[in-house]
Amino acid sequence: MRRAKHVMEAVLCCVILLIIHRSSESIQVIGGSRTVVQGEDVDLFCSLLETDEELEQITWQKRTLEEPDNHNFLLIYPTGLTDFISSNGLDGRVQFLGNPKENIGSIRITAARLLDEGTFTCVFSVFPSGAYSIEIPLTVQVPPVVSVTVDVPPVVGENEVFLATCLAAGAKPQAEVRWNTDAFGSLVRTVTNSIQHANGTTTVVSHLLGVPTRAANQQQVQCVVNQSALATERTLAYTIDIHYPPQTVNITLSEASQATVFLCVADSNPKAIYTWTRNLLFSTICTSFLCPSTWTTTLQPTVLAIYP
Repeated sequence: MRRAKHVMEAVLCCVILLIIHRSSESIQVIGGSRTVVQGEDVDLFCSLLETDEELEQITWQKRTLEEPDNHNFLLIYPTGLTDFISSNGLDGRVQFLGNPKENIGSIRITAARLLDEGTFTCVFSVFPSGAYSIEIPLTVQVPPVVSVTVDVPPVVGENEVFLATCLAAGAKPQAEVRWNTDAFGSLVRTVTNSIQHANGTTTVVSHLLGVPTRAANQQQVQCVVNQSALATERTLAYTIDIHYPPQTVNITLSEASQATVFLCVADSNPKAIYTWTRNLLFSTICTSFLCPSTWTTTLQPTVLAIYP
């Protein structure tokens, strides 16, 4: 009788273990990878399915760029109370969105930082079968800071120089940069390089090269930047600025009214500074930086001279 009883107890234990094993095989935690733009909020979803077992605790773990070693950072109890385990860069930026009664452990991270990128793990502990978890990769994208400039304005010449430089700085992933140069056609070309930074971001530097001519001055070009963290591609217009001295100076005389107007015309960039003098008498009429390109006077014998 005792032997039969022991056999029955053993069989019963095996049946119970088999039931628990089969039950645990069907239990699963669902969730998925997430991508967020730096500064925005992101929800990390996780839920435990196929079980009626008693929930003991939900644990969130992370290993990130800021803290590469995996560690617990948040405990969620069946009552819905939460407990941050240690200071971990997320204090004040994590909200519990789930419902322990429905086995939902989702959280929200606000104002995501690049240092938050990594792997988050959602762990459900239930009785009697144990712990079930899922890893949730979080990718943080950083939009580029875009600018167009030139270090030194080019001067008219015959050699190829930098006409403009477009920067797409500090982006993750790397930005794509191109130029719209319809005004130049095939007269310009581009050279593009990238700089990798220790924090995982990249700066793209794209130079627009061409021969600086007077005709190229004040022509419009556009730097176009595309990157996944941007809602739409960024387009920055830029006006080519080429310096050149005056080639010729023309003085015209107008006597349409009682006052006589002398007009001095000189094409240059930047604008020329005009100085009016009377060579015959060696006297200066205007030497100020505000000296205009026109000089108005009433012609009298005392003002007759050559005005260069």
